[in-house]
Amino acid sequence: MESLNLCYGCMSSLEEGVEICPECGYHMDALHLPSYLAPGITLNDRYIIGKLRSYNGESADYIAYDKIAETKVIVKEYMPDALCSREKDSSVIIVNPNCMPQYKTFLSEFVELNKVLAKMRTLNHINAAIDMFGDNNTAYVVFGYLEGMTVSEYLKMNAGELEWEEVKKLFPPIFTTLSLVHNAGLVHRGISPENIIITDSGELKLTGFCISDARTANTELASEIYNGYAAPEQYNSNNWQGTWTDVYGISALLYRILTGVVPTDATSRISNDNLIEPAQLNPNIPRNVSKVIMNGMNMNGEMRIQTITELVTQLFEQPEYNSKRLSSSSTQTITIPKQTGQSSTAAKKNKPISRHGLFIMIMMVILCIGMFGLVMLIVTLDDTSGEVNRNPDLSTFSQISDDFSASETSPLETLAPVQEPAATTTTSADNGVVYVMNDLTGKNYEIVSKSDSYNLMFTAEFEYNDDFAKGTIFSQSIPANETYKENSEILVKVSLGPRYIEIPDYLTMEKKAYFNKLNELGIKYEEEEFETEDTLEGYVAKTSKEPGEKLDVEAGEVLTVYVAKNPPKPETTTETTTSAVFDENDPFAGFTDTVATEEADIIITIYD
Repeated sequence: MESLNLCYGCMSSLEEGVEICPECGYHMDALHLPSYLAPGITLNDRYIIGKLRSYNGESADYIAYDKIAETKVIVKEYMPDALCSREKDSSVIIVNPNCMPQYKTFLSEFVELNKVLAKMRTLNHINAAIDMFGDNNTAYVVFGYLEGMTVSEYLKMNAGELEWEEVKKLFPPIFTTLSLVHNAGLVHRGISPENIIITDSGELKLTGFCISDARTANTELASEIYNGYAAPEQYNSNNWQGTWTDVYGISALLYRILTGVVPTDATSRISNDNLIEPAQLNPNIPRNVSKVIMNGMNMNGEMRIQTITELVTQLFEQPEYNSKRLSSSSTQTITIPKQTGQSSTAAKKNKPISRHGLFIMIMMVILCIGMFGLVMLIVTLDDTSGEVNRNPDLSTFSQISDDFSASETSPLETLAPVQEPAATTTTSADNGVVYVMNDLTGKNYEIVSKSDSYNLMFTAEFEYNDDFAKGTIFSQSIPANETYKENSEILVKVSLGPRYIEIPDYLTMEKKAYFNKLNELGIKYEEEEFETEDTLEGYVAKTSKEPGEKLDVEAGEVLTVYVAKNPPKPETTTETTTSAVFDENDPFAGFTDTVATEEADIIITIYD
C-alpha cells in the first residue's frame, strides 16, 4: 500500500506522474507552512499525512491515510504554536524553554479530553477518537473521516435558513449528545455552524472539541473564539464557564439557522445589547421558541438557561403563546374610540320626535336625576370613600377579566411574571378598605416581598422542601381568597431547595470548576490535598462520597473534595516508547493509559 501514489489533498489514488489531482485540484508540489507537518510523512508507521486542514492555538488537523484500515482519517496534532515551534526540516517539536510547564499542563489536558471522548465512541452523533499515540515530542489523536458538509455549507444550499419544523426533527440527536458530553464533565465552548457536520447519510456529528484555554480569551494559548456564538464569559478568563456556556452557543446556533442572521457578538452586546428577537426577523418562528432562544442567550450566566435538558424542555414542551391572549406586559390599557352621539343615517338625524318618544325622554331624565341623588347620598354617608382609589389600575384588570370571561384560561395567567399583580380590593362600611389574598404558592419570595401591591408586612421562615425550588413560597398564614386589612402581617415559608442533593461528577474537572458547581447546588464542602500520580495536579481526584450519592444539606453534612497533588518525578534519562496493536473491534486495545499522564511514553526535549 506504501507504493500507492496518493493525493495529499483528498487521499485518493493518483496515477504515476500526475501532479494535479483531478478530484480536488490539489497540486502535489504545493508549498506547506513550515511550522506544521509536511505532506507525505508517515506517523506511527501507519498514518500517511496529507495537507493541513485547519489549526488553532491548541492543535492542527491533517487529512491522512490509514495504511492498516485502508481508509481516510483525520490526525490531530497537539501544537500550541504560542509555546513551541517546529525544528527546521524536521517533524520534531521544540518547546520554548520558559514555556515547558504550560506546554506539559496543556498536553495533559489535551490527552485527557480525548481519552474521555474516546470512551464515548459508541455514540452515533460524536466524532470520537479511534487512536492515540506519542511522537515528535507531542501527542497525536486519530479520528474517522466524515464525508459530508458543515451546517454552514448546508445553510448556503437552503437559502441561508431553515424552518423550525425541520430544525426540531434534525437537531434532537445533537441536544442529546451534548447533554451526555456535559454529564461526562466536558464543555465544548465552540458550538457553531462549522463544528457540526451533516454526513452524506443525513446524520449530524458534533466535532471541534478543544481544551478550555483554547476557547477563552486572555490565556496563554492563542484563542479560537467563534464570534456570535461564544458566550460572554469566554471573553474573560476570570469568569466561570459551564454547561450554561454551551447553552449560549447552541441557542446562538438556532438563532442563526432560523433567521439566517449571525447573532451580535457578546462583546458588542455588553456595551449595547441590541440583539433583535428571532421572531421579529422571521415571523414564522413560534413565539415560544423565539423567547427560549433569547433566554438561552442571556448575557448574565446566572440568569441564563443552565442546562441543555432545561433548554430542550422549554423548546419542545412549553406551549406557544396564544396570539389571541394578552401580550406579556404587566398591565393593559384598552383604548375606546370616542363616540360622536350622532346616527350615521341622515334620515334618522332629522326625524321629528313623537309624543311617545318625548314621554320616554322625560322619564329617562327623571330616572338619571334620581340615580345621581342616590349616589351622592351614599358618598355623603360613607366617610371612608376616599380610600377606595388606592389601586386605580384594578378597574383596568376588572374590565379585561370581564371582556375575556368566556376564555378557557384567565388572561391574567398569560401575563409575564415580571411583577406580581395587585391584590383585589373591596370595601365595607364597617371595616373600610380590605384586600382579597392571592395564592402565593410557588411564587418567588424576593419578588413578592418587595412588591407594593399587597400592602402586607412579610415575615419569612426558610425550610428545606423537596417539592419547591429554592427561593419559592410553599406556605402562607393568610390563605388564598381570604380578606385582610392594609399592613397586616403574613408569615410565609420559603424553600431552601431539596434536603438531599445528589453529588455531581468530578471527572476531568479542575477544582475551581467543581467548587463552582457545588456552590450552585448549595453543597457545603471542604478541600483536602491528595497526593496521587493518577490525576493531573489541581484537578479533583476523589470525594468523600461517590458521585450520584445523596448529601444531607439540612443536617449540615459537608463533602470533602480531594484535590490532586502530583509527587515530584525523577528525571527521565532513557527514552521509552509505546506500541499499540490495532484491533478493529477495539482500536484502543493495547494502548496504555500512561499517555494521559506526564510519563515517559511521550518524551519532551528542551532545546537551548
